[in-house]
Amino acid sequence: MNPAKMKPSVAVVGAGPSGLVACKALAAHGVPYTAYEAGDRVGGQWVLGNSSGTSVAYRSLVVNTHKQICRYSDFPLPETYPGFPSHEQMAEYFDGYARHFDLYPRIRFASRVQAARPRESGGYTLELAGGERVEHSALVVASGNLWDPQWPDLPGEFAGSVIHSREYMDPGDPVDCRGKRVLVMGLGNTACELAVELSGPGAASKVLLSARSGQNFVPKIEAPVPHPSEPLAGPLAWMPRSLRDAAFKVLFPRVARRMLSAFPSPESLGLPPPPGNPFEKRFVMNNHLFDRLAAGQIIARPGVRSLVGDRVEFEDGRREDVDVIIAATGYRFTLPFLTDEFLGCAPPDLDLYRGVMHPRHHDLFVIGVMKAICSIWPRSEQQMAFVAPLLAGEYALPSQAAIDRASYKILGVPFGNCQFYTADLQQELKRGRRRVARLVGRR
Repeated sequence: MNPAKMKPSVAVVGAGPSGLVACKALAAHGVPYTAYEAGDRVGGQWVLGNSSGTSVAYRSLVVNTHKQICRYSDFPLPETYPGFPSHEQMAEYFDGYARHFDLYPRIRFASRVQAARPRESGGYTLELAGGERVEHSALVVASGNLWDPQWPDLPGEFAGSVIHSREYMDPGDPVDCRGKRVLVMGLGNTACELAVELSGPGAASKVLLSARSGQNFVPKIEAPVPHPSEPLAGPLAWMPRSLRDAAFKVLFPRVARRMLSAFPSPESLGLPPPPGNPFEKRFVMNNHLFDRLAAGQIIARPGVRSLVGDRVEFEDGRREDVDVIIAATGYRFTLPFLTDEFLGCAPPDLDLYRGVMHPRHHDLFVIGVMKAICSIWPRSEQQMAFVAPLLAGEYALPSQAAIDRASYKILGVPFGNCQFYTADLQQELKRGRRRVARLVGRR
């Protein structure tokens, strides 16, 4: 982005947790923008029954990271909230954030972006639901990657009901699971939370939990954990990046092993063995799953081989009578308003400069899509602290070769430390501001 040019008009796609920080950061740097939200409220997936159709909230949903690390850096969660707030409280929090920073005037609701077509002169023509077209010189995508259901392969035919976890509201909605035999497929946070809820009083008569691969399980962490916005302290603050990252790769597994020791081994309760590499998958945080497994209230099963009428055959050959299948098998990262041809690949394979900017289209940014050991939106906040100065002309990009070297697959790298990521963005921001100063000095 040429710092000598006029500040661009930016389109922000989405007004969920990441879209809100995009709006605030752009406003703080004087960059004109309009946010386009498909639903009728801010908060995205945390709004139960959001009219956008992309909410993944269910009635018992609470955050699985402590409120001290799932907050914005300059807007604390209310002291009256519990350590792990509910979806209603988080939706209220996001609404309060938008009001406090006066973000509502620049958010257009019921404005789904159907297509974003690049213009020959740069920028994009956005086509909204209803046919309206609007022009913008840059695009910040904040629509997330946790809304488009990933369905498992289910060979055969099933006589019962099958839903994805995105549709689930409670044991009676949208399918009545009460008194029924329910199979939950998956072993992520959502799968485990639904299995625990369905195994409770007045819910399913039998709960099966099917998983092809294992997970690392830890209890919900009550102890203070550094927020992504906090600067590095001690030796980590002055270590060269390569040495710091190497030390983290050695030390984190040791810390992880101590955390994992709070639970018995998953194999002892019939679950698949956990991955040997703690960076491979995000940890599952659940304080009740192992007790329910030990008590027989949840029964572990391997992956599903086939469906036969009202029976499910598992990979070990066992068959179980099942009334309802809930596929808690995650989500696909899709960008339906941008073509794979323009992106250069399918969205899950995207390489982005510093995890945020397309390396060939320097007016396209994606925030809030990552693999990280922290909550998403505090890290999105740090991403926008980098993107907004670039769009405001306060930061100058390095050479294309340097951009290519610092680009990586946002969903292909191992989980990383959020404070490290923030520190690296801040260092590059300083270098980019020095490049701007040199450019200005030559004029």
